[in-house]
Amino acid sequence: MLEVKGLRKTFRLPRASWFGPRAERIAVDGVDFTMRAGRSFGVVGESGSGKSTIARLVMALTRPTAGEVKLDGRSLFALSSAELKTARTDFQMVFQDPYGSLDPRMTVERIVAEPLPRGLARAEKAARVKAGLSAVGLDEAAARRYPHEFSGGQRQRIAIARALVTRPKLVVADEPVSALDVSIQAQVLNLMGDLARDAGVTYLLISHDLAVVGHVCEEIAVIFHGRFVETGPADLLLKTPAHPYTRELIEAAPSFDETPAAEAKPLPFPEATTGCRYAPRCPLAEARCLEQAPALRALADGRSVACHLA
Repeated sequence: MLEVKGLRKTFRLPRASWFGPRAERIAVDGVDFTMRAGRSFGVVGESGSGKSTIARLVMALTRPTAGEVKLDGRSLFALSSAELKTARTDFQMVFQDPYGSLDPRMTVERIVAEPLPRGLARAEKAARVKAGLSAVGLDEAAARRYPHEFSGGQRQRIAIARALVTRPKLVVADEPVSALDVSIQAQVLNLMGDLARDAGVTYLLISHDLAVVGHVCEEIAVIFHGRFVETGPADLLLKTPAHPYTRELIEAAPSFDETPAAEAKPLPFPEATTGCRYAPRCPLAEARCLEQAPALRALADGRSVACHLA
């Protein structure tokens, strides 16, 4: 359903900085992946690793420096503005902030109906809005209220209803639960899982939390400084991580029965390096890791890992 090939995005800094005079920042560096209908895909990494840039590129909100994004065989960046607007009914987005992504001046009914085509009959719009709100566990009375009358979890449900109202093939969710309380996170994640099972929704889920992604997605890609370092089935990747960075993410998760691991010190984004970008932080790094960048290679168990030692 979705094919991403050779995706690269650089941003030119507006002024001189410690990167150098008018330097370019590489946000995404040669990312490839495919998604099949009905099998949700998660991208996990720390802040600044390029996750949200991938989401915006897949949504065609940002043009790539190189590479292409195909949905059902059509290159999104080859479409005209009118064609892209029509195509957007097939892919919708749920943003991170449930407080900032809803217009406070609109009723919930107008918010949820906003992505629908203008030529749609009023009765059909009302029916779609009602069905969308019902799918996320909100009653018909919610349609006449405003966003400030709802809790954070309820607002994110409204955002999901808005994404589902066009009956899309793909929903891109960028950190959809990170701004919510832990108990509310579980409700929203369970809702997303139910919609995937019952309504056939396919997600591209962006998160910094492996547990969140593992709850919804069948496949996971771990990204570090713009490059995928490990991809594979969610259960296998979570139980037996092959890349040291994946292990670091799992060990960094809070636990009630263990002493929390020391937080890793973030490193400056390595704009130019001949070796592995994770090597300066890796406890297993060898001399060749600093000199030769590992390619993403397939392992016998179905995963792909960018590590000389995997």
